[in-house]
Amino acid sequence: MNKRLLSIIFALLITSLGFAQNTLQKAKTGNVQAIYTLGKEYYSGVVQTQSYSNSLIWFERAAKKNHIESLYRTAEFYEKGLSINKNERIAFDYYLQAAEKGHFASQLIVAQWLEEGRGVEPSIARAFLWYRVCAERGEPLACRKIGNHYTYGGLIDIDHNMAKYWYEKAIENKDEEAKSRLAYLYVIQGGLAPNYAKANELNNELLLKHHPLAQYVQGIIAMDYEKNDDKAVDYFLKSMNQGFDEAIYRVGIMNYYGKGIKQNVEKAIEIFKGLDKEYKKEVDFLIGNAYKKGFGIETDYKKAMQYYRSSAALDNPEACMEIGDMYENGLGVRKNLREARAWKQRAHNLLNPKL
Repeated sequence: MNKRLLSIIFALLITSLGFAQNTLQKAKTGNVQAIYTLGKEYYSGVVQTQSYSNSLIWFERAAKKNHIESLYRTAEFYEKGLSINKNERIAFDYYLQAAEKGHFASQLIVAQWLEEGRGVEPSIARAFLWYRVCAERGEPLACRKIGNHYTYGGLIDIDHNMAKYWYEKAIENKDEEAKSRLAYLYVIQGGLAPNYAKANELNNELLLKHHPLAQYVQGIIAMDYEKNDDKAVDYFLKSMNQGFDEAIYRVGIMNYYGKGIKQNVEKAIEIFKGLDKEYKKEVDFLIGNAYKKGFGIETDYKKAMQYYRSSAALDNPEACMEIGDMYENGLGVRKNLREARAWKQRAHNLLNPKL
């Protein structure tokens, strides 16, 4: 190595040490930018000797001075357990402080953690508000999440046109799953006007990647547009095997009625039992019907009553009517005309709610 190169390296080293000393002195006087810089230097091992514990000390000092990036960095330490015990509650508090000061990455993390209940009690309403903040600046995941809320309702009213707006905004920002979500809106009952060609176009690439929602949508297209139940079952099974609930429900229905597959009510019942509670109102009624009428399985009035009651508890008027019929005819229960009238009246009230 020649003398000139050695002298250059030596000069750079002296300069670097000078900068390090200068940063340290500024940090000790309370200069928040210097404190943050020192935290980064200890984190990376550039200029300072790499040390997560020293990095955290300086990041926390800057965070106490409301330095936005330091709030975020400190949260990461507590989330990942770097040089300190992992603590998602403390991590969430730091992320929230950073989010409230406008830190983009923290805002999305806060929305996700509120939705999932990480480090904080879950709150779909609070999560929605933070997703909306992120969506307004075009964050693709947030746009899709807002679209989901407009698709399924619950927290806000269902509005498929608004869902379409947010899904399209997510797609503009390269969110692939939003394509399958928009395709879903083009094929479901009560969604946008059926547009199977558009749904096919949106689904094309995702099908090659075996995306579960895309496979489910393709099953709907095969069933409702192509009138090909065999093909529909094939797509629903592929989606079901990846855990997509609506596909699980569809496979159960196809088994129940024997559409595109040999009828197997017992298998349908087992599939129905694995569904989330949002399906319980309908599927428990179907199971009750099977046991009452001997539809594909042996008649069992007591089991029929059990499932009808479960469905009726979720305000299914058809289940209430069937319970009334069973009391009226003494099927699985002691005949009781007063109970029969009460259940049928409840069914009538559910079908004709008072304004």
